[in-house]
Amino acid sequence: MPTNRTGKAEAPDVGQPTSHIPMHPMKRINSTLAVLAFATLTFATSSCVDSTAPSSDRSNATHSASVGDLVGSGGLPGGGLGDGVGRLVDTTVTVLQRLVPLAADITTSAVIDGEGGSIEIPEAGFRLDIPKNALNEPTTITVTAVQGSAAAYEFEPQGLAFDKRLFITQDLSVTGAISNLLGTNFTGAYFQSRDEISPLGSATVHELLPTRVDLFLGTVEFPIKHFSGYLVAVD
Repeated sequence: MPTNRTGKAEAPDVGQPTSHIPMHPMKRINSTLAVLAFATLTFATSSCVDSTAPSSDRSNATHSASVGDLVGSGGLPGGGLGDGVGRLVDTTVTVLQRLVPLAADITTSAVIDGEGGSIEIPEAGFRLDIPKNALNEPTTITVTAVQGSAAAYEFEPQGLAFDKRLFITQDLSVTGAISNLLGTNFTGAYFQSRDEISPLGSATVHELLPTRVDLFLGTVEFPIKHFSGYLVAVD
């Protein structure tokens, strides 16, 4: 502390700048850890996103959409499907391709009543979940995984409508998208006939549906309310 001519200590001038005091090493470490923790939390909360996130939120989503934009922006980041309502269109999409094409159709059936149930085709990585009260009476549900590379399925009885949404889940580990989940946008799509599916990898579809992607399980799912044909579109 400075002294005056009398030898007495003087109080420092409040207006004078104080000297720089280096940050203690432990404080610097704590600050670094806080930044790392925030970055980890940010990554974790963005690991599972809806492929139909609004365009204004694309900077926070793991992938953007072009076909997905046609579906609407009802989805919620972190696994929401919004209102689950599809959009009627007549458009051409690129179809998700299997790593190993199916040599022939694979068909399975089950009788589902008002209690609900599920149907699986493990060879195709397919699952259909039917909730309780979706049907008013016992009904034989038939699902066919379409022969070839397209992740496409036909459902019977054709034209059957449901009181509640059913959910189609596609295992992505059996498809070419598994190596680029963060760079792929997925959309559910309705087709009327397998003749609309081209062996070159495209298809003509008439309804686009919002999807939910689980990056940890490696699956994509979307809702449906009536039967015909459905596939997974990518862009």
